[in-house]
Amino acid sequence: MANQPKDKSKNTKNKKSEPETEVGPRRPLLRSRSDRVLWGVAGGLATHLGFSAMLVRVAFVLTTFFGGAGLLAYLVLAVALPEDDGEGNPVPESVWARLGKVVLICVLVGLALCAAAGLAVVSAWATATGHGAVVAVVVAALGVSLVAIAFAESVRRRIVPWLVTAGVVLGVPAGAVAAADIHFSGSVGEREYTPTVVADLPDDGYDLGTGQLIVDLRELPWAKGQTIHVSAHQGIGQMIVSVPARVCVLGHASAKGGELVIAGDVSHGLDAEVDKGAALTQAPRLDFDGKIQFGQMVVTDQDPDVVDRRDGDFGPDGDFSQHQREAESQKVVCGR
Repeated sequence: MANQPKDKSKNTKNKKSEPETEVGPRRPLLRSRSDRVLWGVAGGLATHLGFSAMLVRVAFVLTTFFGGAGLLAYLVLAVALPEDDGEGNPVPESVWARLGKVVLICVLVGLALCAAAGLAVVSAWATATGHGAVVAVVVAALGVSLVAIAFAESVRRRIVPWLVTAGVVLGVPAGAVAAADIHFSGSVGEREYTPTVVADLPDDGYDLGTGQLIVDLRELPWAKGQTIHVSAHQGIGQMIVSVPARVCVLGHASAKGGELVIAGDVSHGLDAEVDKGAALTQAPRLDFDGKIQFGQMVVTDQDPDVVDRRDGDFGPDGDFSQHQREAESQKVVCGR
């Protein structure tokens, strides 16, 4: 008898069916009662999505520094989401309870933002004044602390987000200041100098960290054909340099950001710069080298008090604005 083909269906019936994995319903999106640092938003999201709560917290912190998106999302979810009762059910909240939560969140967020802004300013200031190594040591210590508590499950979820936030708040401003090559002295306040002889001018120039620097050169004995060299450097604030109207202003002025008004020539914005050309007459000359990181620098034939009272406003003055008048005067004095 010819061999009959085997019935494969019988063998298939005898095979044990593979067990199917049943996926339970996803937990509803609620604020976690047990896994929380502040209001349980990250813990609730992690439970709902099946992610690590630590990664969710770090994501909130990092996205906060991109337009505040992370902070805004966290606040909205903290107000909108009810709390988990521990069994996956929302805890009912009254209108007054929600209102109280909104007020509390606003107060705490305001305090946190003030603290973060303060840390950022301190970090930027320390780096700009030559103490960036201190900031680097603090950030490195925070990194070592993160590694040290990585194995401590009981405190990791509560401490890591704060350490990451502190590291970012300190590190980002310091890195930005260093990358922009911003540096100045740590002196603060108002400085006013009125030299009467050339010997009174400091060899290394005038220098101020933050505040207002006034250098009134109108009392110097300016002689025909004489060139007097003056340099002035400032970090943040306003610098006013006054010279007689008969003096031709030469030299170079620059700013990382702000406004330069140099004997009638105006430049403002980022990397502002003014170069004054050579003199073609025998008028007394000021060879000026001025640098300011952020703020306003004014070289003028006006009294410093007049410029100060006008708060740097060089608006209309007769038929010409003040800087236009000085530009016309410089053309005549310098022969340009």
